[in-house]
Amino acid sequence: MLKIDLQDFKVVEAESSVALEKYPSQPLLYLVNGVALNNLNQPKEAIEALEIGLDYIIDDARMEADFYNQLSKAYTLLNNTAKAQTFSDKAQKLKN
Repeated sequence: MLKIDLQDFKVVEAESSVALEKYPSQPLLYLVNGVALNNLNQPKEAIEALEIGLDYIIDDARMEADFYNQLSKAYTLLNNTAKAQTFSDKAQKLKN
């Protein structure tokens, strides 16, 4: 996680991809991978990782909101403002 704080997104993406091969049912790894991909301007890959990771979340509204925020960011990068707003709204509902 420190590498995200240091904004070393290439390393984060590589390390989280390796970790996902070993632990494919850990939603946090998909989230970290999606964050890195968004920051590397690879929104389509981020969306793919984030959508898979959503399936592994169990009773964690805060993490689910983080996934939706990252999906919103990815769709914003793709200039799909309608989908971006949809995911932003989902994240807001979970935070309330």
